[in-house]
Amino acid sequence: MRMSLTAIELFAGVGGFRLGLEGRPEAEEKGPFRVIWANQWEPSVGRQHASEIYAHRWNLKQTEDNEIFSNGLDDVLVNENIEEVQTSSIPHHDLLCGGFPCQDYSVARTRSGEMGIKGEKGKLWTSIRRILAEIETKPKIVFLENVPRLLNSPAAHRGLNFTVILNDLLDLGYDVEWRVINAADYGFPQKRKRIFILAYLKDSFVLPDEPKKINNWIGLSTNLKSDEDYFEGPIMQAFPIIGSPPNEIKHITIESNPKNKSPYENTGYAWLDGNGKRCVLTAKTAADYSGKFKLLGDVIEVPHDSNYEVIDNEKLRKYRYIKGEQKEWRIRKADREKAERIDSGGGKNLWELYQELTSKYDSDLWAKSHHNDGYNVGIEDGIIYKYTAGKMAFPDSLLGPSRTVVTAEIGNSVSRMRHVIEYEPGKFRRLMPVELERLNGFPSNWTQVGNISDSRRGFLMGNALVVGIVEGLAEPLAKLILNRSE
Repeated sequence: MRMSLTAIELFAGVGGFRLGLEGRPEAEEKGPFRVIWANQWEPSVGRQHASEIYAHRWNLKQTEDNEIFSNGLDDVLVNENIEEVQTSSIPHHDLLCGGFPCQDYSVARTRSGEMGIKGEKGKLWTSIRRILAEIETKPKIVFLENVPRLLNSPAAHRGLNFTVILNDLLDLGYDVEWRVINAADYGFPQKRKRIFILAYLKDSFVLPDEPKKINNWIGLSTNLKSDEDYFEGPIMQAFPIIGSPPNEIKHITIESNPKNKSPYENTGYAWLDGNGKRCVLTAKTAADYSGKFKLLGDVIEVPHDSNYEVIDNEKLRKYRYIKGEQKEWRIRKADREKAERIDSGGGKNLWELYQELTSKYDSDLWAKSHHNDGYNVGIEDGIIYKYTAGKMAFPDSLLGPSRTVVTAEIGNSVSRMRHVIEYEPGKFRRLMPVELERLNGFPSNWTQVGNISDSRRGFLMGNALVVGIVEGLAEPLAKLILNRSE
């Protein structure tokens, strides 16, 4: 029987990490990890849909404590705010994983002039840091997923969010590797770009400690073939890249770049050198993949639910408009009262004109509005700003990967970001929940539990990750932990 390593899953959603690490619940052949504890909690909702799906799919039953689901002591889901979960209740594990929300940090100078982070309360990264700091035995690997914006946010201090995370992990005894991966670049049927972060506990591994070895580890080979102690790291083993090795070692600082540019590229590695300095090697890389590619057309369900058809000609006209190039203008809600005091003729104020234009989906009317006296007053008062949008494909091609699935993917209203396909010549429809699941690599109808609405199922897939990325990393991570070379 194959030995399983243990994992816990934070911000578990509907179980994307677990599926990738462990495999489907009914599968005979399992992945190298076994998830023994998970946490999922959605604030400000009356019903915990994601936890409901997670518990159902892994046959977890509600216990006397209504917030805990289990099918035994070694398989637990806690439906409670992670900020309130006691670290002592979390079992020992080899790997901690999760896709935490990205929230902005800010800095402030103390009276002595030193820079420090402020406003940490309520930031969910802080909960991960707390668990890693308090847990009796630290996990050997921390495996995190987030949006690429993490490398460049917040807007006023590019890279600060990621700097906070790197500093915390280094202080906790980890080296840190990251890579931004676009799933479509490696043959998956969706253009979904996410940053994957792997933190390796220094006491558990022999890790690279100087530029040539680090470059070999992250996949920008420096021909260290004779040194068997240093090899390509887990991300490179699963998802090869090409690019020029970074030779300049940067030192981590929370001081802002004079040009407000993030110091972090899409690939990198951070560590403490022998003098305790916080070092980074980072480079811009591209995928190196020559395998098979799945297409949007490969996930399409036949036959389909007729409720998803777009047959109204007016709605199709609006879709064509909103997917096309747009040159419009906007007024912020905060300036509504000012706009309502500006006459735009025809018995309308400027705010009413703005609302009428947004409902018409008509380029000619937007162009004509630039000659309106009310518009010109709004420009002079500084309450109008220009809005432009580039052209998108309509309908979405079935012969390539899909665009990124978003949380508002399912709904009857016309939306620029919703997919519309031409399933037969001249016949159009939106994507169904089962197709969104397949685009993320989930089993068909994974979220079809109870009476959960289609729109909520779409929302959950908009928040999910591509399971195949985690699945690809599972074996290399297990080999690293077990010190296997086969």
